[in-house]
Amino acid sequence: MAATEAPKNRSLSGFEDTSVKPLSLPPRAQAPAPAPAETSEAPPTELSPPPPTSISRPSKRNPRSAAARPDPETVGMDQKVRPSNVHVPVDLLDLMAAKKAEMGWSNGELIISAIEATHSELENLILPAAETGGSLFAPRRSRAARTVVGPLTSLNYRLQLADYTTLDGLVEKFGATSRGHLVTVALTAFLTPK
Repeated sequence: MAATEAPKNRSLSGFEDTSVKPLSLPPRAQAPAPAPAETSEAPPTELSPPPPTSISRPSKRNPRSAAARPDPETVGMDQKVRPSNVHVPVDLLDLMAAKKAEMGWSNGELIISAIEATHSELENLILPAAETGGSLFAPRRSRAARTVVGPLTSLNYRLQLADYTTLDGLVEKFGATSRGHLVTVALTAFLTPK
């Protein structure tokens, strides 16, 4: 269909194409109204299917810890899991892998187990840095000398938010320079044969 030019004395605001028929659409289908809810429940018959149940599927990676995982909808703020990382000696990786395979643990579970198992020894193992200043200058802790010889690698782990608060409290209590310092000392003591 070709457009026709409007007469010069007529403005385009009133332009109408009289050769096109108006478009009419069929009426929309209305959704049926929901049936009123019954107050008494009829007993199930042999033909009626059982009510749906919630099925939890264990993780293929670690079936032992799957049952211990909380339901995300009922988890409190302090139980939410958050990732983090620390630097640990490369020499610990093989020992960590063997222990994780033996126990079915994640990195976070291994860290928690190592800290709990060595808790009574950590004060003597960490050797906090000496404090300087105090009379003329504000007291401060000097940087601790690195006790690990060899390269470090990043270790990713996941803990609940409440666990990070505990971890930071232990760093402060034992005078560790960082979470990585605390974790390295605990893992080394836990995994090294005595």
